[in-house]
Amino acid sequence: MAGKSTRMISNPTKFVSWNVKGVNNPNKRQRVMSHLQELKVDMAFLQETHLCNINVNGLKRNWVGQVFHSKFNAKARGTAILINKNISFHSKEIISDPNGRYIIVVGQLFANPVILVNVYAPNCDDSSFFKKLFF
Repeated sequence: MAGKSTRMISNPTKFVSWNVKGVNNPNKRQRVMSHLQELKVDMAFLQETHLCNINVNGLKRNWVGQVFHSKFNAKARGTAILINKNISFHSKEIISDPNGRYIIVVGQLFANPVILVNVYAPNCDDSSFFKKLFF
């Protein structure tokens, strides 16, 4: 069919979730991004990025087609979703937490409706955080 992108079962989409504990340092960012490329990741969900808006472009690489992120400050929190340029994904709505705890992206993955959610939850048992997230 023209205009529709499909993926064969023999070549599944590879998702990775990783608490990177900060990628402000250019050397660490390079190591993280190189490792994701070696893994041939289709979608990477990164937590605790510690990136400000001006530094998010540092996540762009030749294999990264789209970057969605939430930020807090350069010393704490932050989430990002990286999508490989070979993946057919079209975003329709982006919800970015101003406290850097989550990013939600509503869209279509290979013409299928999806909601991509990346959460960096508090380390303590904070039920109010989850109530805000889900309600």
